[in-house]
Parts: sequence; C-alpha cells; structure tokens
Amino acid sequence: MKKQLILPLMALTVVMIAGCTNNEDSIPSDDLYRTISEKNMPKYCKHQVSKEYGIYSGDIYLYPVEYERGAKVIRGRYSVDSTHLKEFACIFNDNDTYAGLKMVHSNKKNKLCNRDY
Repeated sequence: MKKQLILPLMALTVVMIAGCTNNEDSIPSDDLYRTISEKNMPKYCKHQVSKEYGIYSGDIYLYPVEYERGAKVIRGRYSVDSTHLKEFACIFNDNDTYAGLKMVHSNKKNKLCNRDY
C-alpha cells in the first residue's frame, strides 16, 4: 500500500520541481503583477501578440519602446497578407507590469514587401 502511494507522490514532486523557474528570460507568464525589465518588454510583447492572434513571433515587427504619460508602449505590426497590415500596441504600467494589448489599425495597406519591413 505504501509503495503505491510513494511512486505517484515522487512523480508529482519531480514535475513540480522541473516546472519551477525564476528566469526572466523564459517564456512570459500570464501574471499581470509580474515586473518586466525594459530589455525583456519586446520579447514579452511578441509573446502576447503571438498568443492572442496566432501569429508566428518571427513575423512580428516591433518599434523601440516609447514613453507616454508614465507608461511604456511598444508599437508593432504584422502582415495579414501581401496587402494588409495589423498594427498593435503593448502597454506596460509605470511600475513595469504588463497592462495589455490593443489593436491600433487593423486594415492598413501594406506598401512594403512582405519580409522587408
């Protein structure tokens, strides 16, 4: 009886330990209270856009961080097809926590080449 209980408990412990990480460079979590360093904000933003809209992160173009009314904003875009772009903005609060993602323009004409942003 004890052997049957110990084996699943050991497996659960291994899974819990292996899943723990405190590395800010890892894939972002959905924790809205997590502080994100400015250097990692673009990676976090790409991850959120990729997750929300199903876009491969390599197809997302980001502009440098902007400062607006105490918040940090990262604007970006991705191609929907050869003629249309979607533009978005990732917003981070003044305490460097993720505030959200909003679409800026959804049907802007793409005058650039597909890969040459």
